[in-house]
Amino acid sequence: MTSTPSAFVPALSPREGREGWDVVTTGLALLCLVLTGMRYDLYFGLTAGIVIAVVLLPLWVPWVRSSRWITWTTVLAGVAAAWSVWLTVWHSDTRSVSSVGTFESAFLVLGLACGVGCVLWARSRMSVTAVGAAFGAGMLLGINPDGGAFADSPWRFGFALPVTVVVLAVAARWHKRWVDVVALLALAGVSAVNGGRSSSAILLMVVMLVLWQSWGKPASSRLSALRTLVLFGLLALGTYLSVQAAILDGVLGEGAQDRTELQLATSGTLITGGRPEIGATAALMGASPGGFGGGSVPSMTDVLVAKSGMAALGYDPNNGYVENYLFGSGFELHSVIGDFWAWYGIPGLVLAILVAVFFVSRVSVLVTARSASALVLFLAIKAMWDLMFSPAETSLTTLVLGIALLAPLAVRRPQEAPAGAP
Repeated sequence: MTSTPSAFVPALSPREGREGWDVVTTGLALLCLVLTGMRYDLYFGLTAGIVIAVVLLPLWVPWVRSSRWITWTTVLAGVAAAWSVWLTVWHSDTRSVSSVGTFESAFLVLGLACGVGCVLWARSRMSVTAVGAAFGAGMLLGINPDGGAFADSPWRFGFALPVTVVVLAVAARWHKRWVDVVALLALAGVSAVNGGRSSSAILLMVVMLVLWQSWGKPASSRLSALRTLVLFGLLALGTYLSVQAAILDGVLGEGAQDRTELQLATSGTLITGGRPEIGATAALMGASPGGFGGGSVPSMTDVLVAKSGMAALGYDPNNGYVENYLFGSGFELHSVIGDFWAWYGIPGLVLAILVAVFFVSRVSVLVTARSASALVLFLAIKAMWDLMFSPAETSLTTLVLGIALLAPLAVRRPQEAPAGAP
């Protein structure tokens, strides 16, 4: 899948966007960014961001056609929403149906399509710094201080992601590698102090990719991109092993060390020990390859199948977590790929794989061209982690902003520009 080779749509020049309708549309784009990042829920997953996106549909929908990646993501999101409802009805004779789950799953994937479109449109009207800062501000406004996890660690479960987005967006304003590196190291230090193992590893990996871009000359060949991809894989493996060793040595504190030792003792690896839901996902895929639908409530057979998969990894599933969280009112497999498959069936799985390929492809191209900022690298790597290891609901904001900022946009002549474009 290819797109016209271009990186970022330029923001409006200083004189543009300051009079009349341009001022209004730029203000609306800014409001759309804040509400999309905030994800304020109005009704069963219908957020204020989705509502304003529907209202502003004529302004942003033409930009969906500016990249084939975005076009296919949008199409698959629409198909997935409809397929989720159909799957729920199909399984209704053997499983209970949750109307709340049906609405929430449909609105979530539609929110992905609408959010990407709105951020893409906003990106055409303002700088990446402004887009990232406004979106991150919305994420900060959307923090729920009443959540149980927030009380345990406000940084890890509240401020970490929004602050990282805002700081790296502001750092991108200077276009200096050393500014990116300083910001990344400071954020990684705060995450390490607060026991954020994965976030610290992601930030350190971004540091190394930023530094690597300082060496050599920009290139655009497929062979160069392939070499970058191999480097990326080796870097990920090296970061994983290094951070694991540092945790076991107590660098990130006693709490992180104890959790890591327990997870390694459980299944032999930090990934499967920390994410036993992988076993549940694999077992359920083998038992019902077509998925279940966002409104389907798991049957006792589904729960037993999932437990057997988790037990195969050495994890004891009889602790209440499986019944209450993973399958209490629907299917929650603690990964975007798993959730999309369970809720949206094959179209959801194809969508998740497309998004994964998109991020890997774009990172390899941008890093090879020495044009990737710390912000887009962080969003891409965080999104790839979320695709494998984080729930879809909590990963949506990262996916929306990451896809919109990394998408290659075709350069249009003025007479060909979409409505509302500069």
